[in-house]
Amino acid sequence: MTGPYVIGCDIGSQGTNTALYSDDGRLVASAYEAYDVLFPRPGWAEQDPRAWISALHSTLRRVLDEVTEGGSAVKAISFGSQLDGMVVCDAQGKPLRNAMIWMDRRAEAQAAAMAQRVTREDFYHQVGTNLDSSHAVFKALWVKDEEPDVFASAARLMPPGSFVVQEAAGVSMVDYSNASSLALLDPRTRRWSDAVLDAAGLKARMLPELAPGTLGVGTVTEAFAAATGLARDTAVVVGCGDEMAATLGAGVFSPGEVCDVVGTAEPVCAVSSAPREDSTMLVECHPHGDPDSWLLENPGFVSGGNLRWWRDHFFGPDSEYDAICRPAADVAPGAEGLVFLPCMQGAMAPEWNGAARGVFFGLSLAHTRAHMTRALLEGSAFALRDILEAMQNAGLEVRRLTIVGGGARGALWRQIKADVTGLPVRVPVNVETTATGAGILAAVGSGLQPSVASAVSAFVAYQPDELQPDPERRQVYGDAYKRYREVYFALKPVFNA
Repeated sequence: MTGPYVIGCDIGSQGTNTALYSDDGRLVASAYEAYDVLFPRPGWAEQDPRAWISALHSTLRRVLDEVTEGGSAVKAISFGSQLDGMVVCDAQGKPLRNAMIWMDRRAEAQAAAMAQRVTREDFYHQVGTNLDSSHAVFKALWVKDEEPDVFASAARLMPPGSFVVQEAAGVSMVDYSNASSLALLDPRTRRWSDAVLDAAGLKARMLPELAPGTLGVGTVTEAFAAATGLARDTAVVVGCGDEMAATLGAGVFSPGEVCDVVGTAEPVCAVSSAPREDSTMLVECHPHGDPDSWLLENPGFVSGGNLRWWRDHFFGPDSEYDAICRPAADVAPGAEGLVFLPCMQGAMAPEWNGAARGVFFGLSLAHTRAHMTRALLEGSAFALRDILEAMQNAGLEVRRLTIVGGGARGALWRQIKADVTGLPVRVPVNVETTATGAGILAAVGSGLQPSVASAVSAFVAYQPDELQPDPERRQVYGDAYKRYREVYFALKPVFNA
């Protein structure tokens, strides 16, 4: 196989996955390099931004070693980068401290202070996101309050995706989806929100320049080319957030299509042709990686992480998930009254509640491990239904689920989700889709593909067995879903005590 090629890079919180594609969407080579998350104190989570760049250099060199033409045949590179992180840099773009990443929750006081100046409802209306310490603006405000000497030297505040683009192309740019994770962008205008910037006491000049994710911003720098083996004329395309890239790489870009990303957490993203608001604020509104659309999105309750906890502690870490789930297929839908609340690290459904915790409710001596496994799988499906109903209440007609990530490999889990939600379920051939989404943006931004639609058609294929919901099981799950919600809201006073 010969070029031209494009490269998509998934800059995650556990590691970087770099994938090389032909211009017609075929995967040619990929490489992964892990790095550490640092936990200096409870509730804190940091990474050295230079670890992302080191992993990017290494994985790029490895994929280029797989093709005879080397870097000269690569037309463009783009990125799907972890959201909700904050990199505080000096005027030269050098980080002044470790990045605070998405799971860092130290900025609760800063979020509470913002809530004294702006109501949670108005904040959501202004920027499409919840007033929640997970979002990056509050991490910047923590540095301002707690490390004033560092903040005094700060000239740039950027998400991880912008830091990577800066290192690759030498420019300070941010696409609309990454900008939205700062909780400073008005999703309707795709411009910085003056109202929230004023409430935060921050200046727009400290933020990167806004751009669509398909924009080519120049070519790689001489230093980046030397470190990776790419040619100096390789185009850099801005890229987008990792959830948006995963959604795009799943082929989800048409209104009403929903991407269910089943990893440790389970972000759920539905495409909309216009920005929308959810009166319950269960789902947020973000620009998509495709500049022509938006996403209604819930950032993800713990899902695959619950199943991993169940495996590691009750079956053994070397156990196969298929072997654990197989007996659960013989348990009747509804797990004979057993309910699991998937709130092991707090709830993102049926509402955002950091105080909520996981619960098995209704246990009896008749229940077995198989019942508990089924209840665990069903609990995540019920949380998914919460999110889909919030999307529908915002005026979006949802019509199909596309499931990606490691959890997409579980046939029983897929069928449970179809039955609980009443939606057909499909799975891409490649379920690790973030790098694919970045590759799609690289192909469009460099002109190798004329549009996102044509790139998706080339890059994405689906397994042939699209699942349909079973009407009888759907009816049974209606009663079980009602019980799940009753259990959660009955326990809410206990959670919040």
